[in-house]
Amino acid sequence: MRLTVPQLFAALPDAITAALFLTAWIVPSTLGPEYVTNLTLVMLIEFIVMHSSAFYAVLAANSGVSRGRRVAMLSGLTVFYFMFIAAFAFIFHSLWPVLAFAWLFASRFAHIWAQPVQSGADTQRMMMLWAASGFTYIIGAVLTALLPLPRFGISPEFVASMHLSGSGVWVERPYTVLAFGAIYFAVQAWVKYAIARPGTASSGVVHTRSGAATADPSSGIFASRVSRLMNPAGDKPPS
Repeated sequence: MRLTVPQLFAALPDAITAALFLTAWIVPSTLGPEYVTNLTLVMLIEFIVMHSSAFYAVLAANSGVSRGRRVAMLSGLTVFYFMFIAAFAFIFHSLWPVLAFAWLFASRFAHIWAQPVQSGADTQRMMMLWAASGFTYIIGAVLTALLPLPRFGISPEFVASMHLSGSGVWVERPYTVLAFGAIYFAVQAWVKYAIARPGTASSGVVHTRSGAATADPSSGIFASRVSRLMNPAGDKPPS
């Protein structure tokens, strides 16, 4: 399978984030206790970014309004979600939440920059990503909290140096959220790699100059199968 630039561009940010969580889990001393603590906040901010992506998908593909109005609506939605991030920054007296939001926001929509939304099929691709994100987030959070995970470098001494306050699994066993982040962002990188492959937006069909529809060999198997599941009527022959 030949790797393309859009696939790399779409998957690389989340792959980097997954590697950062994995590094913090195995050798946390490389980053230090402050940065490991901040990674817990990253998972909370990712929930906000993930929640916003469904609304962005609908607005970006709304052909009933002008381009300028769509941009204004998207900007307003961004400001709305940024208010939550500003609250985090105020509470923690740090710009870290703002920087984390900017990185996660850019990572979330990197695949759109590689292949801009142009049709309903492209919007469907964005909704596929949102569904995969939500499923992975919920399942990942539950499993990493319940399963017995290795501490690796997160020793009791290192946890004490983090000066965490409050209670809960992520506070008492911070390695669980690091495992959660590593798994979650690794899955996101794989999904974006799959849906960013050329031809996935058209569900594996291209049209020749004569107008005949043929199978697109570059279409991703993952995207085409999900597309058929979401639109089963499209596979039925015309009556």
